Amino acid sequence: MKPVISLIRTYPAVVIVCALAVGFSLLSPYFASAGNIEAMLGANAVVLIAAVGMTVVFLAGGIDLSISTVISASAVMSGLVMGATGSVALGAVTGVAAGLVFGALNGILIGYFQLTPFITTMATQLIARGIAFVLSAGIAVKGTPYWMLDFGFMVWFGIPALTVVALIVVAVALVTMARTTWGRHVMLVGSNAEAARFSGINVSFVTFSVYLFSGAMGGIAGFISIANLGNAIPGVGDTLLLIIIGAVVLGGTGMAGGEGSVGRTVLGVAILAILTNGLNLIGIPFYDQLMIQGVLIFVGTWMAMRFGKRSEA
Repeated sequence: MKPVISLIRTYPAVVIVCALAVGFSLLSPYFASAGNIEAMLGANAVVLIAAVGMTVVFLAGGIDLSISTVISASAVMSGLVMGATGSVALGAVTGVAAGLVFGALNGILIGYFQLTPFITTMATQLIARGIAFVLSAGIAVKGTPYWMLDFGFMVWFGIPALTVVALIVVAVALVTMARTTWGRHVMLVGSNAEAARFSGINVSFVTFSVYLFSGAMGGIAGFISIANLGNAIPGVGDTLLLIIIGAVVLGGTGMAGGEGSVGRTVLGVAILAILTNGLNLIGIPFYDQLMIQGVLIFVGTWMAMRFGKRSEA
């Protein structure tokens, strides 16, 4: 019994996930079907990858408002390269490289020039969005190789291939944050940057690196969004920012830094995915869904503050 209580105290979002899953299973006969679960997992792979990047930035005490449009710009650049060369590998490299460039820009300005994260990433957000629409002329970029399109429908061992990619990203992030010096430095900088600096930690580099990491996650998310949607959509990330932030906060990672984990974010993404899918299945109108999501974020955040505890995993 004690391990269960400890798990709930560490990850209070588990309670919400279980309650929502049971509730919607009772309300809709389709919710727990294999096809619906596969669709729900695949549809949220992009959000999960981006949320991992946002989580690491939050843990360091920052915020990255640009990640949503970095997804868009990376998708467009990947799509253009794949359309011109027919190479999925070059498209993947292009997407990640684009994300790294935006991440490096944020990291340099915030980490080394001490600019405010909110304003800096807002500016980068606008730049990335502009680039996405200029390069694509505001329309979907076609010419995606068939293998990439097929990948979006692949299922491995009952799990969509896109979700497998997202879970690999999650696993790497979990190990990195829990088992490496860099991960511990990120947590220390988020907890108390001045104390970390006096301890000999290069705070500027750590800050730079978390934005670089977030940019890479945006690049990967942008690339796989093409497989999910069939084409590179210049506005693919426009509606994702609040969902990404909401998932991270709902999972229990604090925006002040130093408290939370990638594992909690997985639960936050699961909550929003289950809620959105379940409300659609039972026919709740879209704007009513927004109000319900807002209330749930309040409740989830309170539970995380009331019952959660620090975790470096």
